[in-house]
Amino acid sequence: MSKNLFYKLFGALCVVTAVVFWILSITVPETFGDFSLAWAGVIICGGIGLAFLLQGIFQKNSTTFKKLEIWFGVALLVCAVLCLISAIAIPKSLVLPIITLVVAVGLVISILATGGKKWDEGDNQKVGYKNYHQRKQEEQEKENNDK
Repeated sequence: MSKNLFYKLFGALCVVTAVVFWILSITVPETFGDFSLAWAGVIICGGIGLAFLLQGIFQKNSTTFKKLEIWFGVALLVCAVLCLISAIAIPKSLVLPIITLVVAVGLVISILATGGKKWDEGDNQKVGYKNYHQRKQEEQEKENNDK
């Protein structure tokens, strides 16, 4: 079974849920009449964005891939916030602070999930790393000791 099954299944179920509610809003307008395409966008973007965010936090991947998943999830959550703003008509003065808050939380999660590692951190940053010249010198000493 794939490690990504939960995340893929969660994203697919979000899409199915949004489509079912949309169909219900058309067939039973007295009960689900307030459901619009904006609410479907909130469910789809929010659910898939949350799945990417959780995948970036909890899966064992390279630092670059983890940050990519986290930032893609944050971008989808920003889209969900924009759809929510459209759906419930939040005043325009609150739009930018809400989006900024979502991006700032994404930055914090990105730092916490990757442990603050840089994407290009190499072996030479590790304790006990020996460069080419040090390794060659050790090999020469070893050969001299063997003779």
